[in-house]
Amino acid sequence: DPYTEQTISLFEAMNKELIVKDHGIRLLEAQIATGGIIDPVHSHRVPVEVAYKRGYFDEKMNQILDDPSDDTKGFFDPNTHENLTYMQLLERCVLDQETDRKST
Repeated sequence: DPYTEQTISLFEAMNKELIVKDHGIRLLEAQIATGGIIDPVHSHRVPVEVAYKRGYFDEKMNQILDDPSDDTKGFFDPNTHENLTYMQLLERCVLDQETDRKST
């Protein structure tokens, strides 16, 4: 926070209008896609569920991040040619038993 010089979550920055909401949502999706929501207190990544439980964003933002009708669908499913949220794409992934990695 540039006014208090305290570290705040991305969601808090959105609420204080320090970041435009649409940009903030895309940044949260990018965080999810690259390892999880950044914990502003401990500077490491946590799963979406953990971030929500810790209050790093509210129920409304949790729904936005998982909303299939949301306009911020920045991930492409090569099998169905649909634009999806990262959470939707992740749900469609299959675990490769040899590599222990998910793929579409």
